[in-house]
Amino acid sequence: MHKLLIVDDEEIERKALQVIIEKSSQPIRVVAEAGDGGSACRIAAAEKPDIILMDIRMPGMNGIDAAKRIHAALPETSIIILTAFDELSYTKEAIRIGAVEYLLKPVRPADITAVLQSTCAKIAGRKAKIEEEEQLRASVAAALPFIQMSFVYDLISGAIYDSEILRERYHFLGLSIAPSVALVADIDNFRQLTMQGSELDKQVIKQKVYQLIVKLFGTDSLVTPLGSDNVIILLGFLETAREKVEQLARQQAKRIRDAVASELGLSVTIGIGNYYADICDIHKSYVEALAAKRQRFYLGDNQIIHIKDIPHLQEGPLQYPFQYERVLLEQVRCGNRVQAKEALVLLLKEIFSSHANMDIVKACILELLIVLSRAVVEGGSNLDKLTLLDLNCLEELQRCTSQEEIELWLTGVLEKTMDHMLENRASMNVRVIHKACEYITKNYNRNISLEEVAQTVHLSPFYFSRLFKQERGYNFVDFLTKVRIEKAKKMLQNSDYTAICIAAEVGYKDASYFSRVFRYAVGMTPNQYRHAVQSGQLLLPTGCPESN
Repeated sequence: MHKLLIVDDEEIERKALQVIIEKSSQPIRVVAEAGDGGSACRIAAAEKPDIILMDIRMPGMNGIDAAKRIHAALPETSIIILTAFDELSYTKEAIRIGAVEYLLKPVRPADITAVLQSTCAKIAGRKAKIEEEEQLRASVAAALPFIQMSFVYDLISGAIYDSEILRERYHFLGLSIAPSVALVADIDNFRQLTMQGSELDKQVIKQKVYQLIVKLFGTDSLVTPLGSDNVIILLGFLETAREKVEQLARQQAKRIRDAVASELGLSVTIGIGNYYADICDIHKSYVEALAAKRQRFYLGDNQIIHIKDIPHLQEGPLQYPFQYERVLLEQVRCGNRVQAKEALVLLLKEIFSSHANMDIVKACILELLIVLSRAVVEGGSNLDKLTLLDLNCLEELQRCTSQEEIELWLTGVLEKTMDHMLENRASMNVRVIHKACEYITKNYNRNISLEEVAQTVHLSPFYFSRLFKQERGYNFVDFLTKVRIEKAKKMLQNSDYTAICIAAEVGYKDASYFSRVFRYAVGMTPNQYRHAVQSGQLLLPTGCPESN
């Protein structure tokens, strides 16, 4: 219902108007009556009516003066002038003060009804528009964090090069000064701190840090959370001298670090980029702040690092310590856990000492995982169950942000991998050596080598030789010789085979060498062995040794 105030010095007129209004069936409720201009002003201030029917000629303050005061205080109130004077000066004055209608007395009920209907429609339209605008403002206010986040992403990506568009957007967000310096704050050891917590616990911590930084800067900066545990802060300064801006940026970073430590009990590392006067270049400051923050990898936690603080960054290729890698891989293959961990520590120490970019270091670690996976397979691990290069493992490496985290993570990976390798090795060793023995038994008549047999069972020659001796109690050559000699013994029982023929059949090209090997193994020459068998001096075993 629209509220209406009747102002007329004649009571009978006021009553008549009220009756007409009640019969008009319009959504109007008469909230008060006044008999003079002064009373009308006081009542209007208290009731704030939507419509006023105002007579002009009244004692004391007239209707024109009262309408002026009311319109000044309540510009949305619709004032309808009622008068018995058809004078042009009154018409002009009524229009000037904002009257919506001007009616001459006596007014017909139909005319009043028509005017009220028209006025109600305008008021309803205006209120609907105001309500729509309020809803829009509320929606914008609710979406403001997302609008700000989108703007920050546009800034740090360098996607917009029109400074006028950027200026309009930061003014819309309530900033009076263009952002010129980027800071990136990162919660130290966030993964370790939240390892036992739920995802909700993680988000609560991030939100607390974000809200605290927003509280510190209010509307004087752009603060936006960015993935993982980072918060971006874009600051603007009236000062334009680079040295002074750098000093101010460091002070603001210290405010953040100290507040997070005192109020939340957390430590943060903050990277700071250079000052750029043109807002279109703020993405350069962000890239620098990110690079500076990553130097926590070498400098440790709870740091404030300006891009100018890190001139030591290595631009050239990293000199990878292959000598330590070879030692590590060999110790892994041999199952020497302690020596493997020592070799890993030395390898990482050498990589870290290069002060290379963290991404380069992680690329080196990834290459190490590839060769390490081959080593553990050679050492006895099951390839199907190997997790060194699965997605979870790579994601864990990506989340590491310091030397300590990488070393701790990689040591844990090595421990678990060697556990699996050693558990699988016992049964695997038996299968591998059995397969190798079968291959030797089938190919003893050729000039086979240790390298050939090792390749057959997918092991390095060195490791195969060591494993063979460990499992069988004698080396590869001894086993090959034994197989050949046993085969030669069987052939010597048949007088149709000469010693030269037998030597060739069992893999010896030189019959004299065969004879020497046979004598060393059996204690007699091949001919002596044949004679002893034929004369019954040597009893033959009932089984078949070479088939066992």
